[in-house]
Order: sequence, then structure tokens, then C-alpha cells
Amino acid sequence: MKTLLAVIALAAMIGGCGLMGPGGLFPSTDIPVSPTLSPAAQAAQKAINEANVTLAATANVIAQNVTDGIWTKPEAQSYLDKVKDFAKKTDAAQVLLNGGDILNAKNQAELLKSLILTLHREVAAKARKP
Repeated sequence: MKTLLAVIALAAMIGGCGLMGPGGLFPSTDIPVSPTLSPAAQAAQKAINEANVTLAATANVIAQNVTDGIWTKPEAQSYLDKVKDFAKKTDAAQVLLNGGDILNAKNQAELLKSLILTLHREVAAKARKP
């Protein structure tokens, strides 16, 4: 959780930090995982990593919307609360994986990735509306 919060904080401070778009980490699928993990554990870890990167990218967009004056801080707070909630759940998936519950970790992370991507799209769409 501390690592994710640090990434989110960094992303929030640095607009256009390279997380999004061509050559960036989001929505890249080439997030490295330890080759010492089993193939199933690698898939679970990859899903967790991608969820974390998408969370950081979403936090970055939220912060940029506030910086650009598109949203007020109170408007952004509800989205940041969702990001924090998803971050806790992603951390829980990591705990499951670390504890050897690979299938549940992967399933939780895959679901979270989908929900986080939906949130990211909502944040981006709302920012484009006049």
C-alpha cells in the first residue's frame, strides 16, 4: 500500500509523467514479474501490477483535472476516495497471492482491473465535458 500511495502521490505531482499514452506504462501489458513465480502466480502478479498502474494513472488524471481547473478539490475527492478503496482491495489481492491463494488473488485482481479501468474512463470522460 505504501508503494502504491507513493506512486499515486508522485503521479499526482507530475502531470504527464509518462504513465499514459504510447511508450508509457498505461495501458501497457509488459509489466515485469518475477520469473521465479509459477505461471499462475505470474499471471496473478501481472494483474495486480496492472491494477496498481491503472490506479496511479487514474490518480494522475484526477490531479491534473484539479491543476487545470476542470474540477475543484471537493469534486475530485469522491474519485480519489474510490482510488483509495480500490488500492486497499488491490493490496488485499497481493496479500492473497503472497499467502499462496493464487486463484483468488488473480480473480480479485482481474475484477479490480476492470473496475479501475471503468473508473479511469469515467474520470477521463467527465474531464472532457464542458
